[in-house]
Amino acid sequence: MFKAKTGLFLFVFSLVLFGCINLDRDKKLVEKQKKEELIIYCENAVAPPIYELIKRFEEEFNCKITIQNDCAQNLIGLINYSHRGDIFIPSSLHAFDILRQGTNEDLIDSVFLGYNSLVFMVKKGNPKKFNGDISLLTSDDFAVIIANPEMSSLGYETRRILIKWNIYEDVLNHVVALTADSKGLIKSLKNGQADVVINFASTIFINGSRNDIDIIPFDKEHHSEMEVYAGVLSTSKNVDLAKSFMKYVNNPEGVSVFNKYGFSKRKSLIF
Repeated sequence: MFKAKTGLFLFVFSLVLFGCINLDRDKKLVEKQKKEELIIYCENAVAPPIYELIKRFEEEFNCKITIQNDCAQNLIGLINYSHRGDIFIPSSLHAFDILRQGTNEDLIDSVFLGYNSLVFMVKKGNPKKFNGDISLLTSDDFAVIIANPEMSSLGYETRRILIKWNIYEDVLNHVVALTADSKGLIKSLKNGQADVVINFASTIFINGSRNDIDIIPFDKEHHSEMEVYAGVLSTSKNVDLAKSFMKYVNNPEGVSVFNKYGFSKRKSLIF
């Protein structure tokens, strides 16, 4: 009887042990197969090429990418709140300064993506016949909306160039409203709230805007281009994969995609 009980005990123990070994093996297998992940914070003006490249990168590197798409101030708030994230892609360099001041986070690597221009945008066909004269932004003949300088890179750069030409306060006194960023400006043109807005040229590619919006470039005296960079955040938990993404967007294929959305590695020559 004792031998029978002992044999039964050893049999049950071996089953439990074998089950634990299998469970541990399966757990390790799942962990090995689990996709690496990246979190990218991206301002709206840079979103179209990034979304396209993300799809290609996920397939090639068998990873998962989550993208947070908003104005700079909200993105920086998310980074500060979560202390998570791998890559920050704002619409101008100024946002990196705000990131450092507002979160104490910094960049451990960066890559130049290209230049993006400030332009005037009007409704398709330019029904109010705005001719691109920057001084007309203070005229009562046009309903003007600009981006909020406290919320987005677009707003900051708009204010900077208008201050440079000594008309910011006058424009501010004439605007119909301020929007958070480029999406609000496009919407205001489509719904007839604005006749003229100042926006980044690349935003014409967002949500089929080319069908509803026309671009009027700044003249050579007021022409303004922003350098756009992507940066690996010091909060990154997957630095190697983040750096691989940076290389990917900077290879010939990545450059070609950015060119398609209006970005250029070469600064425009205005004669």
